[in-house]
Amino acid sequence: MSNNNKKNYDRLTRVNRWIKLHYYKIVRIDDPPDRIARGVAIGVLMGILPTFGLGILFAIVAAYISKANKAAAILGSFIMNPLTTPFFWALNSAVGSFIFWEDREIVLATVEKRQVLNGVGWAFLVYIAGSAVVSSGIAAASYFITKKWVVKHRKHKAMKMLAKRDNIIGKPKNRL
Repeated sequence: MSNNNKKNYDRLTRVNRWIKLHYYKIVRIDDPPDRIARGVAIGVLMGILPTFGLGILFAIVAAYISKANKAAAILGSFIMNPLTTPFFWALNSAVGSFIFWEDREIVLATVEKRQVLNGVGWAFLVYIAGSAVVSSGIAAASYFITKKWVVKHRKHKAMKMLAKRDNIIGKPKNRL
């Protein structure tokens, strides 16, 4: 394996471990699956919306108001990170441009140059509209996916505990 391939493998391994870590952090939260899924959905919504660094704070407040799990909201808001930011910028710009029949490249260039922060211009409104649609859709999907994962994890854990209790697994071998 060449040195460059080893670096890529190490990066992919780290990303995979990071995803697994956050998956287990979410499914192991001691709360009803609905509250956990609501928290993740709120975090994802606030993470994708352009909250200018305040996504986690907004996610905690929204989770408190809607009686969702605050830890899950924080973990859900990590969907927006330096790796995913360019993807969501492009997607939000494309969706907003489609809604308003605008040139996607102009909107994306405005967002990338951070000229959006200079005032509320047309490109900003196009980007916000796209962001609202994208974040709502992904948040809704994350709710159902998270709820399914939590229920599946708990069912698997319960089956393992029952099997262990009934000595189906972990049974000592008789040696004569």
